[in-house]
Amino acid sequence: MNHEQVLFSLLFGMILFFGCNNNPANSGGSFWTQGTGVTNVNHFYGVGGNLFASTYCAPCSQAYIFLSGDEGLTWKLDTVFHVYNHFDNGYVTNGLYLAAPITFITDGRYLFAGVSDCYRGAIYRSSDNGIIWSNEGISWLENDSDMSENINCFSALNGDIFAGTYHGVFVSTDEGATWRASNGGMPITYTGRPPSISDLVAVGGYLFASTDGLGIFRSTNGGISWSQVDTTNYSFLGLTTIGTSIFAAAFNDIGKPWTGGVFISTDNGDSWQHDDVDLPDHGVGSICASGSYLFVGTETAVFTSSDLGATWIKISDGTSFSGATTTVSANQIYLFANSGGGVWRYPLFLLREFSQNTKNEISKKAKGE
Repeated sequence: MNHEQVLFSLLFGMILFFGCNNNPANSGGSFWTQGTGVTNVNHFYGVGGNLFASTYCAPCSQAYIFLSGDEGLTWKLDTVFHVYNHFDNGYVTNGLYLAAPITFITDGRYLFAGVSDCYRGAIYRSSDNGIIWSNEGISWLENDSDMSENINCFSALNGDIFAGTYHGVFVSTDEGATWRASNGGMPITYTGRPPSISDLVAVGGYLFASTDGLGIFRSTNGGISWSQVDTTNYSFLGLTTIGTSIFAAAFNDIGKPWTGGVFISTDNGDSWQHDDVDLPDHGVGSICASGSYLFVGTETAVFTSSDLGATWIKISDGTSFSGATTTVSANQIYLFANSGGGVWRYPLFLLREFSQNTKNEISKKAKGE
């Protein structure tokens, strides 16, 4: 029996022994594993066999990037992450000092890092999966040529890259070299500019943008123009999709625990309904999906749904972490969560039978690919 067969035997044996069979509530929290070397993560992103995590330190307005090569078990500071820090006079080589979050996206050629800070954000790109970074040649096509935006999120559609910023949506059609505003139809806020975009997602040729207090917007023409498709004045913090279904996570209003929660649209955003009748906590701060499974991190726990949000199961019972789960992210093998200051992972084979894609991913890992 080779190493791959041994691995599959062990994994299937665990499924049979614990009787998971799509009932993760019975598996308890003992299957969560805490990673070491990093805390306070606000974004995860995987590319080129590595996981990237951006971190924050609210009191000191610092952010760092950490790297894991073993599916989130151990993390190290990405000390070779060279980017220009506008608070300094040169390149930072011993830890990245930037204020607030960093978010990522790749277009297949470049890996992009979008930085948000109190004064001026920036976009950096890397052609070698994050070994060397640069913002050389990246420009913002606005009246003020020196202006750049705080980056909250990314998405991609038809080869174009979209950045959700503090002041609306920007688009690049030339692999991130130039960025221009793409906010037709967006309302103008008290700042005199479009609203802050908390998340972006593309599905079925449409682009969706969530906001904090101004609902959800949709573009049917590649970001040229936008229309408001949800007017709920909640703090929408995240978007994700399963097939053609679109999910939006909203945080509940202070003193109103019944507000917020998860919304779903199954008609390309024309209508939205609450999708959390069975969800006990509407303080949803993060949302993601893997295959047919939907995950949310709330003020108290991590929940999953295998039926597009009709029913929910808590999968963080029995864990040693507690409190708000500020970030959830999933690939085909693991769910990653940031809670109580720590980073944790949960094996997705506990939730479902092995799909062929999952088998392929595990096979690659076993072979060291």
